[in-house]
Amino acid sequence: MLRAVTFDYWDTLYDGGRTAERVALRRTAVGALLGAYGRDMPEEQLRALYEESGREAQRWWSEESRGYRTDDRLRWILRKASVMPRDECEHVAAAADAVDNALLMLPPAMFAGAWQMLRTMSRKHPLAVISDTGFASGRAQDRLLEKDAARGFFSATIYSMDVGHAKPRPEIFDAAVAALHVEREEILHVGDNERTDVRGALAAGFRAVRLDVARDGGPSEAEFVARSFEELTEYLSAA
Repeated sequence: MLRAVTFDYWDTLYDGGRTAERVALRRTAVGALLGAYGRDMPEEQLRALYEESGREAQRWWSEESRGYRTDDRLRWILRKASVMPRDECEHVAAAADAVDNALLMLPPAMFAGAWQMLRTMSRKHPLAVISDTGFASGRAQDRLLEKDAARGFFSATIYSMDVGHAKPRPEIFDAAVAALHVEREEILHVGDNERTDVRGALAAGFRAVRLDVARDGGPSEAEFVARSFEELTEYLSAA
């Protein structure tokens, strides 16, 4: 029996692609952080360090399934510049806020049809987000949902930066079980990534549906592959 549905965030509900404008805002915040410690850099050097930090954060996610925080990446950048900030550092906190604000100043689009699907499904089952956070925090992702009048559809939003582990690790799925108060076999997870969303959910004892609205993900171990929000709504309504 289906009693709850969980959703991935990026490339499932929202377009997860980078934009040059948002990256520029965040790079400016990083430059200001370095400047606060007297480590001003030429633009080319700053750009290279910023991109290197992105590759390192990608490694944390893909190889370590690590639920890293915004300040983890910022502190990595500072260490590369030979700066060791205090545990409670106002400059790091200000830069983290600027990274979050860049997401809200230049917000990614919620996919067409996602809002209607969420409204329909929230009337049938409790819903939750299970998301691997990127540079911006889970708080910023919640604020984006609020901006789009979608946060109220979810009983819980669970982010890797808060759990400390990313999908496909079981801890982030376990957090959803605890938040939704249902048995794991009664939860169906929807996401775009075969490795993290489908295999991670199945290994955690969830059911899994893959949603291919951002790309064609190829063969899947999911019980169903939806190629539109209309297909997804129809399938979940009958599940």
